[in-house]
Amino acid sequence: MEDRKKEAALKRIEDLLILQGKISAKYGEDGYNVFVFGSYPTTGYKENESDADIAVYTSDFELYKKIAKIIEIYFWEKGVKTDIFYIDLTVPAPFFVAPLRAQIQFTDYYPKELEDFKNVCEEKLKQIKEKIVA
Repeated sequence: MEDRKKEAALKRIEDLLILQGKISAKYGEDGYNVFVFGSYPTTGYKENESDADIAVYTSDFELYKKIAKIIEIYFWEKGVKTDIFYIDLTVPAPFFVAPLRAQIQFTDYYPKELEDFKNVCEEKLKQIKEKIVA
């Protein structure tokens, strides 16, 4: 059973590489990044229950919409639900910590302003956790 889960996870990661190639072929690898987080690339993913959590960062919102459309169609054709969202640097929130720490990123594009944003989001998360524990 565990071997089947590992094989399925590896297949999903291979599928992500195909998707990465499609986006890269169309838009290069500068000026944006795609973050895959959550259970999709893991053995914890549950067919027909889980979704693919995807975050896209770019300062060009029109580019975001084009990339999101490619992602949406790709997963729709596979019958996989997706949760795709835009990383908006004007709205720092703890929710962004997970994608910004994601192991799977489609490009190396991670500019200083995105790193600074991640740090602010992590600080907000830390403050919330401190309030909960107190």
